[in-house]
Amino acid sequence: MLILSKPNYIKIYGHRGARGDLPENTLESFKYLFKNNINAYETDILISKDLIPVITHDFRLDPSFTKDNEGNWITDENIIIFDLSYDELLKFDVGALNKLSRYGRRFVNQKTLENQKIPKLSELLELSSKNESENLLINLEIKSTPDEENLTPTPEEMVKLVMQEVNKSNLQNKIIISSFDWRTLTEIKNHYPEISRAYLSFQQQTGIKIKNTIYNRSPWMSFLPFFEKYELPKIIKSQGGKAWHPYHKDITKKLVEISHQEDLPVNVWTVNEEYDMLKMIEYSVDGIMTDYPLRLKELCDKENINWF
Repeated sequence: MLILSKPNYIKIYGHRGARGDLPENTLESFKYLFKNNINAYETDILISKDLIPVITHDFRLDPSFTKDNEGNWITDENIIIFDLSYDELLKFDVGALNKLSRYGRRFVNQKTLENQKIPKLSELLELSSKNESENLLINLEIKSTPDEENLTPTPEEMVKLVMQEVNKSNLQNKIIISSFDWRTLTEIKNHYPEISRAYLSFQQQTGIKIKNTIYNRSPWMSFLPFFEKYELPKIIKSQGGKAWHPYHKDITKKLVEISHQEDLPVNVWTVNEEYDMLKMIEYSVDGIMTDYPLRLKELCDKENINWF
């Protein structure tokens, strides 16, 4: 059974595993979560050239944390995941951050691990199947974009490839699939209605790596009409969404209340500072995605806040 929310509880999600503590989206990062009784995580899925779903966030290999097979930081910023077979991806090591990079300076305490490869989705699901907690919750974000071609297969093909692995895993009732590109969620709705869907949104005008996805007739929203921010929970509910996943700086207490009136849980991303964590808890969000899940766990324990 998929338990998205509990009254008077906060759901703690490790973001990309536990990016603040261990290399992101590595199997070791997810093992670390489970070892510390964090049973929910968010992760990202792209597709290799030979059509294998893999666990990685960016469409291109990131020089900030990628080394070649000789142990050198890569310098090419345009190595597209979809252009490489899985065997070619295995030549790269993603177990360390270049602390001199802008990205590396954000996570100065992240541990370095040797010989970490980009995992297959099947490997992560196999690991997750060993977690017997009733609170296990797997948030798979499908990384698709309507803005650039040739970075991924079509949304239809991506969904098909992901669902092939999901259906092999027998974890269907522990999985919620999310995306900024709502076309993928429509594919899930039409062909795999038994799978829960969460609708991602970003409404800031100053995004660096991502941009505003929510506006009238936005391609990210499958060209749905949108006129004012208080409509968004209702729009998501009308699409059959099981949860709303907004950027934490986009929400207000009133928006959370409206979402709850629609019986739509709110899980916010990515909340790393204690004052923001407490603010989200005060807003009565249902779940918090964080690069520092143990920090949030300790904060909840200190403040006598129930979590699961």
